[in-house]
Amino acid sequence: MWRATLAVGIALLAGCSGFLPAGSTVDDSNRVTPAPVPTSSPDATVPVPTSDGVVDVDRLLERHERALSNRSFHRHVEQAGPQNTLDVWIDRQRGIQRVRQRFGPISDDVVLADGTLYTNVRDDPDTPYATTPATPNTSLAASPPGVDLLRRLLSNTAYRTVDSVQRNGRPVAVLAATNTVETPTAENESAVGRSRLYVDRQGVIRHVEHTEQRPERPDIDTTMTVTTDIARVPIPWWLEDSDPYSSGST
Repeated sequence: MWRATLAVGIALLAGCSGFLPAGSTVDDSNRVTPAPVPTSSPDATVPVPTSDGVVDVDRLLERHERALSNRSFHRHVEQAGPQNTLDVWIDRQRGIQRVRQRFGPISDDVVLADGTLYTNVRDDPDTPYATTPATPNTSLAASPPGVDLLRRLLSNTAYRTVDSVQRNGRPVAVLAATNTVETPTAENESAVGRSRLYVDRQGVIRHVEHTEQRPERPDIDTTMTVTTDIARVPIPWWLEDSDPYSSGST
């Protein structure tokens, strides 16, 4: 059943999804709510790790990963539009995971629950899903919090705290790419356009906006949003008959 993840068009997204079994499904109506516009708040100061006057990205990512290590969350990534997306849901309490990766009309979708991998079957209308035993340490994503993706996006850019705002009722620090740290740029080197991060007091990177022009490769236009303490993983339509939340097994 296994096959390589979707190729060139979603290479950036695939890097943060680990592995995905084959599968294709239509939209299961799990819409993503547009991120609200942050509002300024001078009382919302949020400290972030710094080194030599700029944000210490390595420590920032360590805090982000640690803050999500024992919390349920949903991570949504868009690459150049809503038809190229990755969603990762983690329910820590019940031990349920789901990873869905979309590229245009094609969708890979897999659920892990109670030691079983459920994979949507693409080309057999009479078989909605296949099952595979999973080991206790199986994870659907190599980096569920998205640290691998963030490291690739942010590692070559200097950031400074430019504001503190309220976002979804939560104080966050706004970090922006800065050109005050000058480095030589070759003619064919990538150039970051807009790159902003919104970080809360627990260290969770709640939202990322990153654009980058790359002369010899497709440009990057990526957003990532993290929602914590979700009540449950949305179960796709093709697994409704074996919904792990109603099976009593978790």
